[in-house]
Formats: sequence, C-alpha cells, structure tokens
Amino acid sequence: MKQAELTARNIAGGYWVAAADPAIVAHAIAGELPRQHLQQAALLSDGAARAVDPFQLCDWRGLLTILTTAGPGELIRQVRAAEAADPAGIRWPRNKIHDDATAILIQQ
Repeated sequence: MKQAELTARNIAGGYWVAAADPAIVAHAIAGELPRQHLQQAALLSDGAARAVDPFQLCDWRGLLTILTTAGPGELIRQVRAAEAADPAGIRWPRNKIHDDATAILIQQ
C-alpha cells in the first residue's frame, strides 16, 4: 500500500502533497466565493478528514455538524478512537495507523 501511495504522489491522475514538493502549488484547486455566500468553512488535514474517508464516521455535512456543535477537539477525538479501534489497519487499510489531525472551523 505504501508503494502505491508513493507512486501516485505528485503526478497527473494521482494526488498532490505540497510538503514533498512545494512547486505542486500549481496544481491546487482554487476558487473564490463572495463572502456573503459563505456561512462556514472547515480547514482539515488529511488526518482529520479520515472521519469521512476512510472511517465513514460521518459525511461532510455531518463533519461540519460535529465541528459546529462540539468543536474540533471532538472531531479529532472520534478520529483517534477509530484509529485505536483498528490498530492493525484491518478494517480501514491505511499507511499510517495514526496521522496528524488538524481541524479549523471558520464561521461568519
């Protein structure tokens, strides 16, 4: 699994990791939304996004609900509990049993 991940990193059709090569910022998906149309947004590391994929603890809307009602700490607690419940990566195959997890909620 690790080799497949590394093979797909920072190539067309794969996924982009800026830490590995800062020049990949040219591949970022960017856009703009008028502020009046934005009520909330979340900024997540891949470790925090594990709540949705692969753990399926919630969907993206549910993730925002967790962030708004219980806060980033609760989201990360749930991710850590899922990681701990599958320490060998059997239920949810993954390259790192524990990944960094950062979540920021921005509300207007």
